[in-house]
Amino acid sequence: MKRRKTIGFILLLMGLVIFVGLPSPWSGIAKADTAVPAAGGSENGGTGPEKREEKLARFEQAAEALYRSMQEGHTQKALEDMERLTDTLTGLSFKGLTTVEGIHALAESVMDAQHTLVRAEISPEDWTYVSAKLRLAVNSLIHRDKALWLQYYKVMREELDKIESGRISGSRTAVREAFLALKRHYDVIRPAAVIRREAWEISRFDSWMSHLEGLSEEGAPKGDALGRALKQGDRYLKELFGKTEDPVFLPVTGYGKPIYWSLLIGGWIVLALAYTGLRKYRADQTVMAAHAPKDREDGYRF
Repeated sequence: MKRRKTIGFILLLMGLVIFVGLPSPWSGIAKADTAVPAAGGSENGGTGPEKREEKLARFEQAAEALYRSMQEGHTQKALEDMERLTDTLTGLSFKGLTTVEGIHALAESVMDAQHTLVRAEISPEDWTYVSAKLRLAVNSLIHRDKALWLQYYKVMREELDKIESGRISGSRTAVREAFLALKRHYDVIRPAAVIRREAWEISRFDSWMSHLEGLSEEGAPKGDALGRALKQGDRYLKELFGKTEDPVFLPVTGYGKPIYWSLLIGGWIVLALAYTGLRKYRADQTVMAAHAPKDREDGYRF
């Protein structure tokens, strides 16, 4: 009965998030501008921004505790942590934290963990997966620039390299296994990425993953199709994680000392001009000496 009550509470809570004053879930990247209303309180639970910060801190702590309990397989403790996590959502405002799509992704992560916990048959693999996904989503909501999901770039980059190695060697099995590992990592970080990235970025990466999945299911990976897809995916992956390309050439200003380099270059130019002028002056003197007119008898010179 307690479990049904918790599930019903989550559904009601997420329904309020979606329908009370918020734009449609299909409205692009509109910002979530309305909080989950608390009884008799303001959008921040009735006590201002400081109260919301406290609620967010408790929300993150509950998510961390749930993650540890599910990773370790402590059933009763995980159920208690889940109830504590849902309690922290009461009256919590999401204004300015993420988009409508981000709220939906967070809600789905909570529901996935809830459903996994109440299953009759416990699956350690599923517990590990859904708890990690929820933890990363909550962490992404609260920590904008140093979120944990950003650390997955190296892991996913390595899986792309393995797919490329399999393509070059012509190993269909290697390509398929590397893709499945890549997909698994992406599924874990996707809610966290949705919370922080624009809707079109997520849609683009989803489409690319679907295209790559089709290529990995075909015959022996040969030809240019898979190679082109991997090259495209390399760029999409960098953009998803906020990576920038390193410049090919270093600036002429050197390492943070533009005055030094400017004086050095200017000095070389002055020396070059001085040397050129000196050579021209010497050449003119030589020509004048070689063609100097002789004295005439009357003393005049032409």
